Amino acid sequence: MTQPDKPVGRAQLIEPPPIKKALSGTNIPVLQPARIKDRQAIEEIRALRPDVIVVDGLRANPCRVTFSKFREIACLNLHASLLPRWRGAAPIQAAIAAGDRETGITVMYMDEGLDTGDILLQRTIDILPD
Repeated sequence: MTQPDKPVGRAQLIEPPPIKKALSGTNIPVLQPARIKDRQAIEEIRALRPDVIVVDGLRANPCRVTFSKFREIACLNLHASLLPRWRGAAPIQAAIAAGDRETGITVMYMDEGLDTGDILLQRTIDILPD
């Protein structure tokens, strides 16, 4: 699951999110609901009968809204920082502004809070001067 395609750049051409581009040509379904609570989106997710839901770029928790009764489904979130230091919508900018020397990505289990679930995996990358 990721955000819907949206206008990008000066020409405002419609572009898919990076995760959708990366999965292009695979048989992995990518859902892009405008709203997580949308009934059609919920039904599409349930129809897939997922064992795992991986969320990228969404601010709502589809697992809490959609699957609160189905605890056997693992809901993972990809977050563009090394949690718990930088939560929220602009973690890369926050790391740069704070003078951090590295950032990274966190894969975490989703829970009730915003970017507060148990951390499953982290990978770091240096923030270079340029």
